[in-house]
Amino acid sequence: MKITISKENLLYGIQTVQKAISTKNTIPTLSGIKFKVENNRLYFTATDLEIGIECHVPIEAIEDGEIVLPARHLSELVRKLPDTKITINYLPEITGVEIKYDDSEVVLKGWPGDEFPLIPDFEGDYAFEINPNVLKNMIKQTIFATTSDDTRPIFTGALFEIENDHLKIITTDTHRLALRSGKVNVLNDQAINVIIPGKTLSEVNRITKDEEELIKINGNTKQICFETEDTKIISRLIDGKFPNYRQVIPNDPKTFLKIKTKSLQHTVERANLFSNEKDGTSVINLHIENGTLQVTSQSELGKVEEKISVLDEGEPMTIAFNAKYLLDVLKVMDTEDLDFNLTGSLSPAIVKPGNHDNFIYVILPIRVV
Repeated sequence: MKITISKENLLYGIQTVQKAISTKNTIPTLSGIKFKVENNRLYFTATDLEIGIECHVPIEAIEDGEIVLPARHLSELVRKLPDTKITINYLPEITGVEIKYDDSEVVLKGWPGDEFPLIPDFEGDYAFEINPNVLKNMIKQTIFATTSDDTRPIFTGALFEIENDHLKIITTDTHRLALRSGKVNVLNDQAINVIIPGKTLSEVNRITKDEEELIKINGNTKQICFETEDTKIISRLIDGKFPNYRQVIPNDPKTFLKIKTKSLQHTVERANLFSNEKDGTSVINLHIENGTLQVTSQSELGKVEEKISVLDEGEPMTIAFNAKYLLDVLKVMDTEDLDFNLTGSLSPAIVKPGNHDNFIYVILPIRVV
């Protein structure tokens, strides 16, 4: 293997795949990145056996070949290299490479390429395409409602469900639920109802560029693949049955509010500074009556009481929420106004963009004695 590559392309490939690298696995090669030279392309591959990421960049290839190089040392080295052409030459006698730049060189040992776990291609039972900007926004508006508690794996992921030509992404940690829908191009008629790990979607969101080319997604009951022009992410799915999210969404609200999104966000942020910690939860209180939303919080440090003018309809209501859960959704709401629909002081509330039904957020209130 012998190639010439720009620092920009080398760093791009490393940074694209490195989040899939295992930090706990006992297999040494999983701490590395596989380099494979073929058809004037350099392929980068990393995996932790749950998620695998592969990307490729154009190069000047003098000789094809493959090797696995230690990711941490390589990444730190390349970041510190001058912005110049880099030559990488395979050294079979040490199973390593010689990295040349300007009048300098570094020798780095690795592992044989054939010791790296194979990430097989697979034929999916279903396939669809989606605009990358739409997908990134859908992930951003749902991923925050997952949990990091691995004892409940279903809730660490997101349900992907397709009905006709619309994809729904649903997440919940049992205290709140986020649902976002978007239009897709369905490539076959296979029904889709799978749970994708939150880590995988975070990587899809990180790697996906803002471009016009559609992302192709295909999968089966065990794996799913997200593919762009130069990158492929293959992930295992989470096994299990996602709860019936439709039963969670209230269908008979008693109080309806229309509020300026940023106004509510800034008010809740200030109230959160003085919120009372109850079992690790920041509690703020809301009271709605006669076109006014009153937000209050109190702790040993002091108290906050703010009033916001709103358009309201229905019954007066007093209700308490976890401030963090409210802020999470307000930060990803991309409309000037939002609708806040309440059913009762102890019943789930709905937050959604004004005049839009493509995003619904359900949040449970807190019982305040």
